[in-house]
Amino acid sequence: MKIPGSKVSDFGQSQEALQPVYNEIMIESVMAFVPQVLQLRQKNIWLSYDEEADVLYVNFKKPNRADDSELLDNDVIVRYEGDEIVGMTVLNASKKVQK
Repeated sequence: MKIPGSKVSDFGQSQEALQPVYNEIMIESVMAFVPQVLQLRQKNIWLSYDEEADVLYVNFKKPNRADDSELLDNDVIVRYEGDEIVGMTVLNASKKVQK
């Protein structure tokens, strides 16, 4: 794990030494994500995470011209263009990670 502003992990190893492990974790995470992405039946999906605000932005159309939005009980804002969902904003995203 990275210590912000440091080139040394909290395990005493350099980030360069841990890069292969991080790469493997990234590959496994993306591969686990593939079935869910395919179920969405979207041709394009853009993701952006703002760590400071803890907000995940998911867009299905760019540019999207949302004309309506809905805040759900689970802190998710769904953006619509007509009846089509064109994006979602996940508030407090890090709290939604399953452990």
